[in-house]
Amino acid sequence: MFILRTSTFARSTRALAVVGRPKILANVRAIQTSTAWRNAAPSETSNGEVDIRGKLKEALKAAMKGKEKDVVGCIRSLMADITYHEKAGANPNEPASEDTIVDVLRKAVDKRSQAAESYPKEHPSHQQFMSEIALISKFLPRTLSVEEITQILQGIVVGLTETDKASKGATGQVLKQFWQVVKKGEVQDKKALGKMIGEMLRK
Repeated sequence: MFILRTSTFARSTRALAVVGRPKILANVRAIQTSTAWRNAAPSETSNGEVDIRGKLKEALKAAMKGKEKDVVGCIRSLMADITYHEKAGANPNEPASEDTIVDVLRKAVDKRSQAAESYPKEHPSHQQFMSEIALISKFLPRTLSVEEITQILQGIVVGLTETDKASKGATGQVLKQFWQVVKKGEVQDKKALGKMIGEMLRK
């Protein structure tokens, strides 16, 4: 179960209620112009996987060096969430996979989105949450649209014989081929794939 931690992020949230707009807006601008913001686009490892953890560490070092407290707090919160998922997993001594890290970051975005909705758009707290969402999103890999996923799946299904389409393992066969050309981090709703494939196979 995902838990939004109450460390730096939560403390800064409580502080938002008692500070003035000029300071908050200055913090938002600081996040958007920071070194971490500019360099957050995920790099790739030698096998083509996005190295999000590495980019988070790089961004944290840059933010600490630049004394960008809000950026430091946001990134540390993300890294703490990743560590929590590692320790709560079946193999607590193994590092989290890129898929897990992507899920953690997406849930962090969702939590902040829900929190931002509690305030009017012009409220400093809303702007702070949205600024953190923008920063976190820069570490996430590109997400394929429904249209793009549909095109890829249709291309695979078209290549199947009628016998393959009617077999019990048809869905698994399509998924196997799908993940050969698509990175898991590029698909946000993986559970919807089975339904999409089933509908295509019935046509």
